Amino acid sequence: MKTILVSRAVSKPGWWMFGVAMIAVAWWGQPLIDSVHFENHFFGVFWYSMVVLGLMFWALPGEQYTDGTILERRTMLLGLVPVWRKSEPVSGFERVELTQEPNVFGKDSVWLSLINREDGETTRRFVFAYFPASQRGIAKAQQMAGDLSQISGLPFAQAAPEV
Repeated sequence: MKTILVSRAVSKPGWWMFGVAMIAVAWWGQPLIDSVHFENHFFGVFWYSMVVLGLMFWALPGEQYTDGTILERRTMLLGLVPVWRKSEPVSGFERVELTQEPNVFGKDSVWLSLINREDGETTRRFVFAYFPASQRGIAKAQQMAGDLSQISGLPFAQAAPEV
């Protein structure tokens, strides 16, 4: 049996919270449609077009997959049916790396990537997953980096600093 590793946006609580928030926002906008004033109908069309746009982004979450030989980025319809795929061979990368990036709002992010460098410069990067830079997020990132390194056969180059 071949070992695989998958990182899914659907498995993160933020994806589910956004879906619930979009339902609440749609319900909250009902008075714009039910009103007798024409101006409210105009704002209702704008309101619901923004809700539909948000739901389109929500309905197409991403996922990254590897079986040790290929890396695949998929866009999934509601996290169930693949709509778009892009594959790259694992052999095109030389190591697994964790990097921490400061965010303007909220906690920093820790990015799990497969890297290829030439002359000290990163030439190719495949971002496999990201985590909040908390104690728990960094522990999850390091665990997944170890798993990714083991499955792909690439060395794990760098650990993100502890918060």
